[in-house]
Amino acid sequence: MRPNQLSLSFLFFFFLLLLSSSSTAFRHQPGLLSLADLCRRTDYPALCLDASKAYGHAYPSPPDAAALLSMHLDMAADHTRTVKAEAEELLSKGKGSPREKGAIDVCNTQFGDAIDDMDTVRKAVKGRDAGTANTFLSAIITYYDTCDDAFAEIPLPNPFAKQDDSLSKIISNAFALVPIVIS
Repeated sequence: MRPNQLSLSFLFFFFLLLLSSSSTAFRHQPGLLSLADLCRRTDYPALCLDASKAYGHAYPSPPDAAALLSMHLDMAADHTRTVKAEAEELLSKGKGSPREKGAIDVCNTQFGDAIDDMDTVRKAVKGRDAGTANTFLSAIITYYDTCDDAFAEIPLPNPFAKQDDSLSKIISNAFALVPIVIS
């Protein structure tokens, strides 16, 4: 290779490297990602868009990663409150075997713990503490799994199985958004 070609090749490579690093920096700045880009980074993009449609009215438009994370937590908290109310209603009716009532009570307790822990996640994110946020998001998914396990052990069908699955997906999306928010 001639010296001029070598210099041009080096400059071209350097330019590509510079361009590549600047586009990487652009991609990691949460405020610069579109809603579609943010949702594509979650495990359930369609659910992410649903959260934005259902809860976006309470946040600035277009939402950033922090607002989208809050929307997921809002959605999960609302759905968890609804399923907790269903569990409380079943318990108040007093129907079912003692084992079934015990499983419903386990779910009711787990739903309450999930709601409480969502507040802890919000505080952790506000304090930019990704470790605590992720720990409590993991615990929340475990609460929904524990509800499922309570029915699997007796064995009876879980009346909350669909909600548990949906709630776990919402929280999974929240997990994906935490590192974007706290970066």
